[in-house]
Formats: sequence, structure tokens, C-alpha cells
Amino acid sequence: MGIFSFPRLVSAHFLMLFIAHVYSLNYDESSALLALKAYISPESQNVLANNWTTATSVCNWIGVICGGQPQRVVALSLSSMGLDGTLPPIGTTPSALGSITSLKKIDLSYNKLSGSIASTIFNLSSLQIIDLSHNLLAGNLPADMANRLPELKELYLSGNQLYGQIPSSLFNCRQLKVVSVSSNSFTGNISINLGNLTMLKDLDLSTNNFEGRIPSSIGNCSSLKTINFSENNLEGAVPSEIGLFLPNLLELQLRGNKLPGTIPSSIANASKLTLLDLADNSFTGPIPMTIGSLKNLQKLDLGHNQLSSESYTPESSFINSLTNNGNLRRIVLSGNPLDTVLPMSIGNLSTSLEYLELINCKLKGSIPAEVGSLGSLISLKLGNNALTGVIPDTIGHLENLQSLQLQGNKLQGFIPYDLCLLGRMFELFLGGNELSGSIPECLSNLTALRNLSLSSNRLTSTIPSSLWSLVDILAINLSSNSLQGSLPSGIGDLKALVEIDLSNNQLSGHIPVSIENLKNLVYLSFAVNRLHGPIPEILGWAVALEFLDLSRNNLSGVIPKSLEKLHYLIYFNVSFNQLEGEIPGAGSFANFTAQSYLMNKALCGAARLQVRHCRTGNRSWKTLLTKILLPEIASICTLSLIYRVIQHWAIKHCLEKENDPLLKTNRTILYQEIELATDGFSESNLLGTGSYGSVYKGTMKEEKNVAIKVFNLNLERGLRSFQVESNLLTKVGHRNLVKLMSSCCDDDFRALVLEYMPNGTLDKWLYTHNYFLNLLQRLDIMIEVASAMSYLHSKLILHCDLKPSNVLLDEDMVARVSDFSIAKLLDGRDAAVQTMTMATIGYMAPEYGSRGIVSEKTDVYSFGILMMETFTGKKPTDDIFNVEMNLRRWIFESLPHAVDRIIDVTLLQHDQENIAAKATCIKSIMELACFCTADSFSKRKTMEKVEIELGRIKTRFLIDAKLIGECEETPRALHPGILFQELQLATCGFSEINLLYSGKSSFVYKGTLKGDVVAIKIFKLQKRGLESFEVNCQALSFIRHRNIVRLLECCSDVDFKALVVEYMPNGSLQNYLHPAVITFDFLYKLKIMINVASALSYLHSMRVIHCNLNPTNVLLDEDMVARISGFSIAQFLDKGSAETITTTMAESPVYMAPEYASTGNVSEKTDVYSFGILLMETFTILRPTEEMNWRSRICDSLQSEDKIAGLDIQQTDQTTSLLRTILRLIYCCTSELPGERNSMWQVEKELVRLKWNG
Repeated sequence: MGIFSFPRLVSAHFLMLFIAHVYSLNYDESSALLALKAYISPESQNVLANNWTTATSVCNWIGVICGGQPQRVVALSLSSMGLDGTLPPIGTTPSALGSITSLKKIDLSYNKLSGSIASTIFNLSSLQIIDLSHNLLAGNLPADMANRLPELKELYLSGNQLYGQIPSSLFNCRQLKVVSVSSNSFTGNISINLGNLTMLKDLDLSTNNFEGRIPSSIGNCSSLKTINFSENNLEGAVPSEIGLFLPNLLELQLRGNKLPGTIPSSIANASKLTLLDLADNSFTGPIPMTIGSLKNLQKLDLGHNQLSSESYTPESSFINSLTNNGNLRRIVLSGNPLDTVLPMSIGNLSTSLEYLELINCKLKGSIPAEVGSLGSLISLKLGNNALTGVIPDTIGHLENLQSLQLQGNKLQGFIPYDLCLLGRMFELFLGGNELSGSIPECLSNLTALRNLSLSSNRLTSTIPSSLWSLVDILAINLSSNSLQGSLPSGIGDLKALVEIDLSNNQLSGHIPVSIENLKNLVYLSFAVNRLHGPIPEILGWAVALEFLDLSRNNLSGVIPKSLEKLHYLIYFNVSFNQLEGEIPGAGSFANFTAQSYLMNKALCGAARLQVRHCRTGNRSWKTLLTKILLPEIASICTLSLIYRVIQHWAIKHCLEKENDPLLKTNRTILYQEIELATDGFSESNLLGTGSYGSVYKGTMKEEKNVAIKVFNLNLERGLRSFQVESNLLTKVGHRNLVKLMSSCCDDDFRALVLEYMPNGTLDKWLYTHNYFLNLLQRLDIMIEVASAMSYLHSKLILHCDLKPSNVLLDEDMVARVSDFSIAKLLDGRDAAVQTMTMATIGYMAPEYGSRGIVSEKTDVYSFGILMMETFTGKKPTDDIFNVEMNLRRWIFESLPHAVDRIIDVTLLQHDQENIAAKATCIKSIMELACFCTADSFSKRKTMEKVEIELGRIKTRFLIDAKLIGECEETPRALHPGILFQELQLATCGFSEINLLYSGKSSFVYKGTLKGDVVAIKIFKLQKRGLESFEVNCQALSFIRHRNIVRLLECCSDVDFKALVVEYMPNGSLQNYLHPAVITFDFLYKLKIMINVASALSYLHSMRVIHCNLNPTNVLLDEDMVARISGFSIAQFLDKGSAETITTTMAESPVYMAPEYASTGNVSEKTDVYSFGILLMETFTILRPTEEMNWRSRICDSLQSEDKIAGLDIQQTDQTTSLLRTILRLIYCCTSELPGERNSMWQVEKELVRLKWNG
């Protein structure tokens, strides 16, 4: 089970029994607790091991609280102790802790207890407080749970995986004051008997699947202070009783349901309300004016409904009604069609108001000057409306303002100089208006500014030189105006700049060479201007660039070769210029198409770019004569020179570690380390020899076994093989590919350090005495190899030498494809390439052997031969085969009636059962292999289809051999991807035993499909399920990354939608956060965060925004490698667009960036914010909440010179230094303003740097 050594069975179920079955055993209190301790695994006992002993009084034990005379145990408080373990079944007999008859409180919260809750825990009639929150508990609550708890006052079950309905017996506990069951999967209606709980003060049912109406009987709970029903599926009108009969109500949260109709005006009777959150529902009609009478209201969020304004006159508008409230700090009305004007009375709103957000509300008219009276405002967001008039000068009075968003309106006039007085301004968005005049010089006074957007206006004149003094600014967008003049060298002073867009203006002059200083620049667009002169060679020093658009200018000269160093570049456009010369072909330029180079003067290059072919020299008679007279001399000299140059370059290239992608991602090691690890390259450690070197077994630090591939540089292709294999292995990551761990690059020595595969090669298992693979093992290996090859082809990589000796088997007999020494990389457009390097005879496709042409179909042919060999036990080079009869023809002629003639006899000798099923299975495999080895490559299947077909063959064999228990069949329509019956069979009829998770829009089952344990996600089509299914399909179908959960199959019928994805045996990251006993050390946490950062960085490169990052969507595989999941609300950015708007909210509000929560704006920086929260929750003991000022706590920790308090890490002097860097990264990622946050690739790079420094 990952890094945990203790077993995990049904721990929580029996732990509950141990605590609750109390009456028949005569243990005293200490004996009872010691018996409990004995069943907790040693790894999770921690302090209990030395503290809970008979040497001290039970009342002095940690977590035990005594009271009364004589002293008796009254409370057991083991919160956040990391408890886990295996307790034996004890049937229905009361257990040891039953002797503690005075027990009033049980607190086992924030542990890792799993299983279901046994009904007997509720037999302790003295119990007043039960807290089992934030564990891994699952299943239904016992129906009789509360029948014997007359004194129960507080029940906490939040943050588990419980489902089913809330038992009606709970509503008989009339002493209850707190019920908190949030963040589970409870279903059904909220019981009408809720009204029985007249003493209830706090009720939290949020983030479940409750349906139906809010019962009017809630009005009987007159003591209620907080109600949170957010994120459910509640419908029907909000009962007026909430306002009429709950005089003590402080907080009402109904966000994220389906509540229709009007907001009841009676809500104003709840006069003590401080928080009212009705956002993300379906409310219609006018906003009740009576809300304005809530004098104590501090936060009001009615965003994203269909609410309107009650009147079109400013004097009687809803905003006017709020002027009587002096405590309001936040007003959010965004996403409602208010269709009104802003009244002048807006200036009479609370002087405490900090956030005023009315984005996309169909506002019209002008912005009242009176808004300048709101002196406490931090954020004013009025974007995407129809506001007219000018920007009032009085906004300059808002000295605390940090965010001003007025984009997407019809504002006119000049940009007021008074804005320059806002010294705390972080982001200024005025784009998409009709502003005119020049950009104020005084904007340089806004030294805190990080994001400036003035795009799509009518601005003229030049860009003020003072603007380039904003040295900390991160993003500037002045595009689509009429700006003139040249670009000054001062642009190079903006060393923090990440994005700059000056496109669609009338700028002239040269591109300044000072741009080389912009090492953090990711986005650069100077398109559609009048720039001339060359593209600076120095531009290649802006190493972070991902987007570069210089199209539609008058640029001349060549495209600098230095741009090939821009490894992160994913968009490049120099069309419609006067460029000439050869188009670079290395690095990212291998991926760009003809669209990047349209309409230039004289560019040349590859045919796929639709430009002329580059000439390599002139055609003068002297040159021709020289070629005729001196061919031999030229050939000899040239070959000799090339060999020397290549050898010298390769050695130099190895030594220049900063330019080698391998050395950036894998630690290099010294020759002496390798010599020591292999005991001086001892023959006893020699695993084998190949075409280009030898492979040794080695033992590195910490007794870790590795395989060390040493390349023979005296061979013609030894050096080239090292370069090819090292380069490719740094670009790939797949569970069925051998993993590169390190490398050695000395002057005359090259070696790769790879994972050691203790079970050797497939070749050994097929042909060595006393080694045997049964049919299912061979089929699994073929599926795994097919998966690896399919992955390689998705990366445009051809293996070119697939054979049994290149298929390795790890300790679990999982196949890993190895040896990339002659692999080829396609350029993205060409489906095939030509090579002079030959592979192994017998495995080469006809076109490979005869003409040296390789393609994906070449690998398919080799895989077909591999399948034939694996199930027949015959090598393609065996003596029985000749020109007239080869392996393929022998098999082809034996099908379909003589399969028994070709089956490997050992398959029948070792196992006489299921002969017919085996024959059918091998017949299907051989038919597939014949398709793969067709003489015409166009008739061969793709590796992806081969992988799918093998999976189906395996499923059919398991059914025919009765190796899977049969379930009742249900007639359903079929989908070409996978059968409904196969999913039903895999989950044993969608049994509750296999249910892993039940959410708002889907169920997730554990199943066995094609012999592998998988997760099967079935979508609830009536609850956003169809949309979630489509988004998941769209995202997972085209993204491939080792840190993203992989889509294996799908089923899409009219009334049934399901996805089959990889199963993650170690669950989610949520399971391992906030323990008091540290489970993960610093390095483990850092590795997981690097995994997540790598996945997000990749997603962003594909223009995908995850939008829902939180610990439950970070899964951990068998090796504790993190995989991102949960793409149900992912968003896809249009090309050239940096953000989009969504109405779908994330599962965890505290992980939502401010701009996402308030306006629905999402961008890459939205994910960065969520990652920052995840980073904080992983490395600290802080649990982020909406009300907690955790950024202030982090800031205080950074200012402390001592070891950092409040972190979930055992600190040394070294880790304290590293943790400070982590905290600074968290602080930057979680800035309120998107422009201040790093990009994910920058975050990933910083974490990797920390890993190596640590």
C-alpha cells in the first residue's frame, strides 16, 4: 500500500465496535484503553506507544480526560493522531471500552479511519459529543443510531464518504445543538422531523446530494444560528419560516442549489443575519428591498442567478435600499440581469464596504461620482456591462483600492489622472471601452501595479516612457489602439514581466535588443504594427517564452537560429513580413506549421512549411568543375572533418550541462560512482551485451538496485545511440516504459542509469528452462507493451526495435519497454521517415528491411511478430522457417481450424483446464497479429486499436474460462468503445461493495476489466452528468501525461454514460493531510507537489484550465506518484485567449481564486491560486477556510527569524530554509490579483530546484 508498511483492512468498522460494544466485558478503564491500543498499528501509535502504559495513571494518558470523584474517564480525544490499523472482528459482543460507562465525548476526527460506522457505537447512553469528522468512513448510517442517545448534543461526521439517507432516529435526539455532516454523499430529502430539534444552533448539510425542498418545519428550530445547505440539489421555494421564526440566525448559506422563484421578503425578519449567500441558484424576480433592513449584514452574495432590479429609477433601486446598513463589507451581485443604473446613493453605502462586484449585470447609464465616497473599497468590479459616460475623477479618492475592473463597457473620455493617486492599485482593467486620448504619464506612480489592461480602446499618441519604470509589473496589454512611436530600450527594465501585448497599433522602429532581459516573459505579441528591421538574435535569450507573435509588420532578415533555444514556445507567427533565409527546424520549430510563415519575402525550408527548398550552394561552372575534378578528395576530407566535429561537439555538449534537457531533469553522476556501484564493472554484474554497449546491475546509495547501460564509444553509432536514448527517455513517462534515473557524461564515457527489472526479459521467460508464463500473464504483458507503444506513438516516437529481449519485467511482472538506441522522432506532419539503421532481423517490417522506411505501422508489424512469438514459442528466425514459410505464413495457414498446432505446448502442459477457452483466445490473438503484420502497412491497425482489441480478447477469455463471476445480465444498447455488460460484469452488477464514491453528478466503482483493476465513473445524466461526461471526454481524450489519470475506455449510450480510468490504490491526497503524526517527510510532499505542478503546467500548455484542483482530485498510484483527476468542469481556452468565463463553480470554495468565485473568470492563474492553497495545506497544519486570514499567518511566519511555527514538518536548519521558500511560493501563488501569481511552469521549476537543493 504505497509507502505505508502496515496493513489496511476494515479498521474503522472494528474500531467503532471496539469503542461502542461496551456492556458484557468486565475490563476496568485502563484495561479497556490498553486493549484498544493493542489493535492500533505500531506505525500509527506514535505517542501512545510510550504514554499509554500501566506505569502511569489512565487519567494522565494523552487524549484521556477524567472527571468526577472518584476520577473516571469522561472523554476520549484522539483527534489528528494519524490512527489506523487492523482490529479483529468481534461480532455483536460488546467490546472493551464498554466498561467506561461515564464516557461523554468521543473525538476521533482527522485520522485515517476507514470502513463503515457500526450501530453499537451509539449504545453509550452517556455520550454527549461524537466527532468522527474528516476520516475515510463510508457506507450508510445505522438506522437506529440515535435511539439510545438521549444526551447527545453535538454530532460531527463531516469530511467522510458516507452515503444514503440521514436516519429518522436522529431527529429524536432533542438535546442536539450541532449537526455537521457536510462533504459526504448523503441523499434523499431533508426530513420534516428536523423541526423536532428545537435546541439546534448549528446545522451544516453542505456539499452532499440532498434533494427536494427545505422543510418549513425548520422554523421550529428557533435557536438556530447558522444554516449551511450549500452545494446540494435542493429545489422548491425557500420557506418563509426561515425569516419569520429564526430570530437568532446569523448565517444563511444556500449557494449552489437549484432553488427557484423569488427570494422571500420575510428573510428580512432574521434581523441578526451577518452572512447571506444565495449565489448560484435559479432565483428570479426583483431583489427584495427588505434585505436593506438587515442592519447587521456584513456579506451579501446573490451572484449568478436571474434576479432583476425592482425599479428602473435610481432612487428606488435595490442598491439604494442597502444604504441603511453600516456594517456591509462585501456586496456581490455579478451575473444577474439587473438591467438598471447605478444610483447616486451608491456613495451612501457602508463606509466599511471593501468589495463591490456587479460584473455582467446589464448595467447602463454612467458611473456615479459618488462612488468616490466609499473610502474602504479594496475591489470595485463593474466589468462587462453597458456603462457609458466618463470614468469619474472621484475614484482617485479610493486610496485603499487594489482592483479596478471597468472592462467591456462603453466608457468614453480620457483616462483620469486621478487614478494615478491609487498607490495600492494591483490591477487596472479598462479594456474594451471607447476611451481616447493618451496614456497618462503618471501611471508610473502606481508602483504596486501588477496587471495593466487598456486594450481595445481609442488611445492615441505614444506609449509614455515612464510606463517602463514599473519594474515589478507582470502583465501589460495595450493592444488594439492607435498608439504610435517606437519601442524604447526601457522595456528591458521590466524584468518581472510575464505578458506584454502591443498588437494592433501603429508602432514603428526596431524591436529593442534590451528584450533579452525579460527572462520571465511568457507571452509577447507585437503583431499588426509597422515594426521594421531584423528580429533580434538576442530574443532567443527570453527563455520562458511560450507565445510569440510578430506577424503583419515589415520585419526583414532571417529568423534567428537562437530562437531554437526557446524550449517552451508553443505558438509562433511571423507571417506577412519581409523575412528571408532558412526557417529553423530544431526545438519547438519542429512543431510549427505553414501558418506561422505565410506571405514572406524569401523564406525557405521543409516542404511541409509550403516554402521553397533551401539551396545549399551556387551553380557556377567553377563549382561544378571542382566537384567533377576532386570528388574523392572532397569526400574523404568532408567525412573526416564531419566525424571529428561531431565527436568534439558531442563531448562539449555533454559538458555544457545547463543546455542539456536530460541533465536538467535527471541528476548526473560521476564515473567513480558507477564504477563503485558495479564493483569495477565486474562480470558477475553483467546482465547482457547489445549492439552499442553492455548493461550491468549496480547498487547505488541506500542499497537501491539499478541497471547501468554503458555505451561503447568505439563503435560507429555508440555515441549517437547514447544521445538518442537519453534525449527520448527524458521526454516520456509511462508505467510500461523503463524509467531513466540518472546519467553519466564524461569525456570518454557515456552511461544511463535505469530502473532495475528483477524479473529480466520476456525472452528469458519464453525460452529458459524452469521459467513459465501462463496465458493470462502473456496476455497482460502484450496489453502493457501495446499501451506503451500507443503512448510512444502519441508522442510521435517510433521505437524501431521491438522484440522480446527489449521487453523487461519488473518485480510485479509488469512489462516495461526498453532500448531506445535506434528510436526515431517524427516531425509532426510526416507519417514516416527514412533511416540507415537496421533493427533485428525477423522483426522488421518489409518496408523497413528493403527501403529503410519507418513509421508507426513499422512498430505495429514488430508488435505483431512479438505477439506471434509470445503465444507460439517460436522465434521468427527458427530453423523451421525459410523463404517459402515464415512465422506469419505458418500461423496464417493454421487459422482458424488448426490453432492447437501453433499454441506453445507449455501453455497446455502446465494447465489442462479451459482448453477450449484458451484455443479461442489464442485464435483471436493470432488473427489480430496477422492484421498487424500485413505486408501493406496501410492494412495494419494502429497501436491504440490493437491495445483496445487485446483488452476485449482478455475480457472474453475471462468470461469463457469462468474466471470472473457472472452477474445478472441487463439488456442494453452497446457502444463501440465497450459493452455495458462488460462494465456490469466488472463491478459485479454495480455492487455497493465496489462503490468508491458517490458525488453530485457521478458514481465511481472499483472494477476488474481486462484483467486490470480499474475505476469506472458512471454519470448521473439528470444532474449535470451529461455535461460532466462530455467535458471529461473532451479533456482526457487528447491529453497524455504521467501525472494525469488516464482514460482507458468509454461507453456512451443514449441513457448510459461511463468512463473507465486507471485505478489509484492509494486513494486521494486528502487521505494523508493534517495528521498529527507525520506520515510524509518533506521530500515526499515535495515530490507529490512537483507531480501536480508538472501536470498543471502540461494542461496549460494544451490550453486546458482544470478549475477544480483540491486534495480529493489528486490521486496517488501504487508508487505514490500523484495523478490529477476530476475534469468535470474543466475549461478550454480559445487560441490567443488568456481567460474565459464559466458559471460552474468548483467543489471546494476555499480553493477558488477570488476572480473565479466572484465573476466566474478563469485562466491559468486560477489553477495557480488553487495550487497555492494545495501547497499550503500540504506543508502546513493550516486548513484553509473562507474566513481564515491564512495569508497573514504565512506572512508572520516568513518574518520570524526562528524555526517556522505552524508547519506540518519536523524542521532542521536546512528544511527551515527550504520551507521559507515554500511559504514565499504559496504567498505569491495565492495573491488576490491574478497578475501577481507565477505561471505553473515557473512554480514547477522552483519546486524542482528546491528538490535538488534539498
